[in-house]
Amino acid sequence: MNKTLRKLAVGGAAAVSAGTLLMGAAGPAAAWARDGNLENHEFGLFYRTGNVGCVFDLAGEDRNFGDDTFRSGCDGAGASVNDNTESYWNRDAYRWKVGTDKNLGGNVGTLPAGYWGDASSTFKNEISSATFIL
Repeated sequence: MNKTLRKLAVGGAAAVSAGTLLMGAAGPAAAWARDGNLENHEFGLFYRTGNVGCVFDLAGEDRNFGDDTFRSGCDGAGASVNDNTESYWNRDAYRWKVGTDKNLGGNVGTLPAGYWGDASSTFKNEISSATFIL
């Protein structure tokens, strides 16, 4: 009987550990990327300078903004994100890399965690792709 109880205890502990892992993964990922609301753990590209207008919020990479548009209800709604952003805010814990061409081609820049501001003349209305850097 002692052997049976041990197997049940080990099996129960494994089930609890798996459940804890699944629940833990849901924490930071609870931010809803691409919903037009820049939240913690996201990188945002804004339609206008000064972090104004629509925001395109990312929680993962997007190597081609060609098919992405800004959400409705803000200045820039319905406009293409590709080559159409003037400012940014990195609310993620990771650095983000942006490129002026798809697949992080062209001019490439890196934005540290917590950094926000207007895009330089090299990147203003030129950003076409982005990814986070571990």
